[in-house]
Amino acid sequence: MEREEALARIAEIQRVMERATRYTLLPGGVAMVGGLMVLAGCALSWWMLGSLDFAAMLHLSVAGQAGFCLLWFAIGVAGIVLEAVLTARAARREGLSTGGRSTRLALVSLSPSVLVAMLLTYTFLIPMEPRPEEVQYIVPVWMMLYGVGVCSVGQFSIRAPRLLGAAFIAAGAVALLFFRDWGVVAAALSFGILHVVFGLHVIAMRRRGVP
Repeated sequence: MEREEALARIAEIQRVMERATRYTLLPGGVAMVGGLMVLAGCALSWWMLGSLDFAAMLHLSVAGQAGFCLLWFAIGVAGIVLEAVLTARAARREGLSTGGRSTRLALVSLSPSVLVAMLLTYTFLIPMEPRPEEVQYIVPVWMMLYGVGVCSVGQFSIRAPRLLGAAFIAAGAVALLFFRDWGVVAAALSFGILHVVFGLHVIAMRRRGVP
């Protein structure tokens, strides 16, 4: 009986940890809203550039280039703020804390990938004469590094984030090798569509009562 009680307690602890990490990573509603924001940003990018290639920004005026960069910076900041607010709200509904160990795990796992992505983006864009082939690396690099970060966090969580991270890595590799001049499409399919699909999956799991 003691062994059965111990196993039941371990299972309960695992379930609570999975729930907590899921809410500090990417709740379904946050993923869907973030994905829709990216899709809107991709549509606006296509309108601004007149192209599906991110490198087309180099043909814009200085003001146009600044506006394009600000667009994606705003989407990134809005996504982070939205995730923080809605994650905290979802966690409170479940009686979970967003300031505990699971939050620190998520931050520690994601931060290196985000910092590397920011540094590489800065390196590709800042030279006096940025090269189109380097600007084309930006979206695939974002995709793969984001995937690495999500996979890392997913090791402490449910299976869905690990699958999402693996999908980002695979899609980023394909985009890097074969479709670098289709950056707008790559961003829409990955940060847009994949997030929406992931969000719908998580919401469906919750409605079925899957932890």
